[in-house]
Amino acid sequence: MAGQILRGRAELRRARSDDIKRQFTPRLVLELGLSFSGGTGVLVAENIGVAARSARLGRDDEGDIVAIEGIARHREVLEALALIAYGDTRESEAASRWMHAKQVSV
Repeated sequence: MAGQILRGRAELRRARSDDIKRQFTPRLVLELGLSFSGGTGVLVAENIGVAARSARLGRDDEGDIVAIEGIARHREVLEALALIAYGDTRESEAASRWMHAKQVSV
């Protein structure tokens, strides 16, 4: 379902260096119990093309950063959806648990 929600609003990008990639560490990392090193990065911007070019992120179908069109107030949910759809098994499961906890609390 996360992939369907993000369809047409997300694309994979690649950072030119690990230093650049670290700038896109999801804010949810600690809350999800994930580490800061490695992992899938997330860029949330109203215009992902402009934001990705500004950050010097190249398009890459096997990229390590998910660029998502969205607004800042939805950032946490968009990060979780990106990790569910594009993250590795550990990231996907942690983000799924986080989303479920948020749904239950509403």
